[in-house]
Amino acid sequence: MPRHRGLVTFSTTACVALLAALVGSGILASSGAGETVRQGMLQVSFGGSVAPKTLPRTGTTPVSVSIRGQVRDLDGDPPPSLRRITIEVNRLGVLDRRGLPVCPATRVRASTTAAAVETCGRAKVGEGRVSGVIVLPEQAPSTFSGRVVAFNGTLADGRPAILAHLFTDRPAPFSFLLPFSLGHGSGAFGTRLVATVPARTRSIVHITAFSLRLHRVFTLGGERRSYLSAGCPAPEGFPSASFPLVRASYGFVGERTVSDTLVRTCRVGR
Repeated sequence: MPRHRGLVTFSTTACVALLAALVGSGILASSGAGETVRQGMLQVSFGGSVAPKTLPRTGTTPVSVSIRGQVRDLDGDPPPSLRRITIEVNRLGVLDRRGLPVCPATRVRASTTAAAVETCGRAKVGEGRVSGVIVLPEQAPSTFSGRVVAFNGTLADGRPAILAHLFTDRPAPFSFLLPFSLGHGSGAFGTRLVATVPARTRSIVHITAFSLRLHRVFTLGGERRSYLSAGCPAPEGFPSASFPLVRASYGFVGERTVSDTLVRTCRVGR
């Protein structure tokens, strides 16, 4: 399949299907159940799904993709800070940015949610929640929870990205931007999202839970388009197909990395 500027494919001719997450997510019908991985006293859970619950055998249809995750230290301490997040999504689908407004990362870096939406609302492609713990020197840890808004954006070097913007006003006004660079994966995974948490942020912020739903339908030249589309190319005569939906890897400060893969099933629509 030819590749076009602004379009990332994650689809195969085999019986596998479609992200996105972040950051955290059904068409690829699933119970929404998650996976839990434990490494020492660190426990990481994540899940993902796609909606609607059925997909065409041939071609694609607009979809939304949701991802979610939770990080716990079983000792009860704040979990180690996230350093790097890598999310790879199955090839059964298309992420199409063509014709969608673009928001440069510099425009939403330090702002409230309302200000970020006012500035780049036309580039919005999803939203969710993040919660965690803020640890400052000589102070008791403080919990926080805030809204996340995702924008179709670009990094400082012009590379395409999904910009996940967080703002919370408790315990004090605080915002940060987590840019996921968009690229092509390999093997069963066609789309790769990579985010590195800024050193200044990870020195005080310990993320404990996140969720993100990506979805955007828009019109270009009178044609209805979708930021995310997918199909379920199950072999003829088979009503469904199983596939690895998302492979996620979380790198923590201290060089610990936790990885796992979500396997899901897509159903063919009549």
